[in-house]
Order: sequence, then structure tokens, then C-alpha cells
Amino acid sequence: MVARLLKMGFSYLEDNIMMRNINITTLCLIFLMSGLESKAQQDPLYNLYSFNQYMINPAYAGIYNNFVANLITRKQWAGIDGSPLTNMFSAHTSVAKEFGTGLLIVNDQLGINNNTEAQASFSYKIVSSKSTLAFGVQGGVINYGYDYDKLNLAYVDDEGLDMNNEGFTKSNFGAGVFYMTEKYYLGLSVPRLLKAKVNDGVTSSTRYLQHYYFSGGLIIKSRSINSFLLKPSFLVRYTESQMSADLSLNALLVNTIWAGVTLRNLTGIAINAQVLVNRKFRFGYSFELPTNQLVQNNYGTHELSLLVELNLFKDQFETPRYF
Repeated sequence: MVARLLKMGFSYLEDNIMMRNINITTLCLIFLMSGLESKAQQDPLYNLYSFNQYMINPAYAGIYNNFVANLITRKQWAGIDGSPLTNMFSAHTSVAKEFGTGLLIVNDQLGINNNTEAQASFSYKIVSSKSTLAFGVQGGVINYGYDYDKLNLAYVDDEGLDMNNEGFTKSNFGAGVFYMTEKYYLGLSVPRLLKAKVNDGVTSSTRYLQHYYFSGGLIIKSRSINSFLLKPSFLVRYTESQMSADLSLNALLVNTIWAGVTLRNLTGIAINAQVLVNRKFRFGYSFELPTNQLVQNNYGTHELSLLVELNLFKDQFETPRYF
């Protein structure tokens, strides 16, 4: 029974998967099997990364001369049992003029999978009067866990099911580069360079593949309206088996409200907003709907963000923050 479902699941994945848009039941069954090579998991997705790229690029740590803390919670495909839930906390700061450091903690739940990672980062910046070039590295651990209590199986005596697999922990490290001027930015990163492979002495499987990120954006200021500007941006994600791209357009209104739209790989569209309460606090919200058949089965994807900016050290200062 499980073998038949797996065969159907792999066929479905090959035909319909675009990054993380996958059937939850099929995914659970795939990861429970120990005798077959499973599909590797994907990095968590975000919509509000364009306001804090530290979550995908360690070179972003301390890119602005201040302290930044960001809390994001994202519920994908609300209304579908076992759909992805991601909680992310990050904090990074500049250290003197040339350095930056930070911490990233992520909990990502999908079906019976419950993964938690903690990464620490360090960056070095080359700063000129018109631009900043930063290089960053990060390292930490990722725990891949499974909650079998979430399964509701009609048959529990299938030999293909390994209910004793409690998970595993792997170390990892990543690197990135980020270039920024007052008008545009470019970023390239591989946040987790090592594949996560599991070998029980009989079979082996790859649970994670490297993700490569290439991002960019620019600021277009209005010549007639001082308090209005546009920020088109893009993000390309690539693994050895898949690629996807985001295209975004955001506008800053009266130096207080960011509003925009993101087109995700032609399979989803999101509306984004961020309110600058003052120089210290920013609240963000994103609502996303798939454009494929999934739109009929869920209440959309919701993402909330709270970002705090502070000047904790004497060499830190306030500066307009567009990227």
C-alpha cells in the first residue's frame, strides 16, 4: 500500500512541484520510508525578505550601521491540515565600521516534519562614500525532527514504515556577498553549503540540497513627488533539481507605508505591506494566493513581521533603509 502511494507521490511531485508547493500526505509518506531515496526538503519561503535579507544572506549582517531584530511568522495554505508553518527570529548588528555579526533561529513545520536551526554569522564590509561591499559567513546546526502523532494511518503494520526514526542533527555553514549603493543592491549567497545525508547502515538518503540565492533591486525616485519612490526587485532560488524566481514591485508612500506585489514563479501572487511606525518599529503583512489548483483548497498564505531598529553603540546612526 505504501509503496503504491510512494510511486504515485513521486509522479505527482515531478509533475506539479515548484519549490515547496507539494502534497502534505505524499511528503509525509516519502520521509517515513527508509528504503528509498527521498526528495530533499526545501528552505523556508518568505515574502518580506526584501526588507531584511539577513534570513537568506549572511553578508547582510550589519550592512546598515545599527542593530536590527526581526520576528516573522508565516502560515502557508491556511486551512490545509499539515501545511507549512515557519517562525523565524533574527538579530544582527554592525560592529565598528567594517564588521557585522548576527544570529538566526528558524522553526519550520511541514506535515510530520519539525525542523529547527540556529546559525551565527560574521560579515566584513568594505565601505566607501557611495557603496558598501560585504562578505559574510555563517555556521550552526539544523535538527530534523518527526512528530508521528500527527499521522492518522489506516494500517500501521506496513514494513516500509519506520516509526522509530526520531530525527537527526547536522552541522552546516554558508557564505554570501552583498553589494549596495544608494540606488540599487545585488546579493549572492548559499546559506547552507552542506547536503544533509542520512545513512542507517543499509540505505542512504539526501534530506537537503544546497540552495543558491541571487537577488537584486533598485530605487526609482519621483522627480515631482519627494515622498514617493518605487522599488522593483527580484530573487532567484536554485538547487540542482529546481529553480524558481520572485518578481516584486514595492512603493514607498509619504515615507511611512510600503505597499507592493510579488509574483512567485507564475504559481502565486502576493500583496505586501509594511508600516514604519517610527525609526525604530516596522510592522509588515503579506497575503499570498496560489494561481494553480491549490487556490480552491485553502485560505491563502499569511505572513506577519515585526522589525526593530536601534542604535546600541556610539558609532551607530540612523539612515534611510530601502533594502
